[in-house]
Amino acid sequence: MKHFMPILIKFIVSFLILSFFLNQFDAISFLDILLTTVLLVTFSYFVVDDMVLPRTNYTFAAGFDFVFNFATIAFMVYILTNLSGGFLLPSAIAALAITVFEVFFHLYLVKSVFPDHPRKKSKREAQPMELQTEFSEELRVHEKEKRED
Repeated sequence: MKHFMPILIKFIVSFLILSFFLNQFDAISFLDILLTTVLLVTFSYFVVDDMVLPRTNYTFAAGFDFVFNFATIAFMVYILTNLSGGFLLPSAIAALAITVFEVFFHLYLVKSVFPDHPRKKSKREAQPMELQTEFSEELRVHEKEKRED
């Protein structure tokens, strides 16, 4: 149940962004955008947000999100519209817009869904280190050995 609200938020925002950028194609219908959003959100949430984000940092997860979103959107637009070109730029812009949203979404996930995330834990306070220097009577070890010989 803790994953329902984040998936719903991600679905709504991704659908709005995809609708805005992919409506310029006459061949894409409402159901095509809905199908693209469902596939994008499902795989992106369970692969990137649930598996990659807890194990890496925000920058890597956002970069992975962009590549994954662009590949998925471009593939779906290519399959659904049968266009030979002209779909890469809108797909890249839509993927970039979703990635910008994902940056803030990752902050929300770390704060509310993954409370045991390593960056969420309070930093340990530095303990005072007790360092001690060793002292010896001999200042020059080699000269003492020579004298004894």
